Amino acid sequence: MALYLISYDINEKDAFEYQGLWDKLKSMGAIRILYSEWIVPGTSAQNLYDQVAPLTQKKDRLLVQEVTREASWDQLLISDEAFRNLVIRSARG
Repeated sequence: MALYLISYDINEKDAFEYQGLWDKLKSMGAIRILYSEWIVPGTSAQNLYDQVAPLTQKKDRLLVQEVTREASWDQLLISDEAFRNLVIRSARG
């Protein structure tokens, strides 16, 4: 199964309105890797987008994109080893 990045911009003052979004991401098996970025296994970016988009507001920005083995990172909220293992595992299918 592929690994996808879900990234969003929300207004900090409205953060209390997004508990439903965060609960949905967690229920999908998503892991928060940066403050507004999560990774989650899935079958397509569109499918994940369709699940998450209704939980955002019109003024928000949202991106769902497949993560490939060709990735570089620094200072994630999870360990480098944990992220590397997720990327490698998803590349194997």
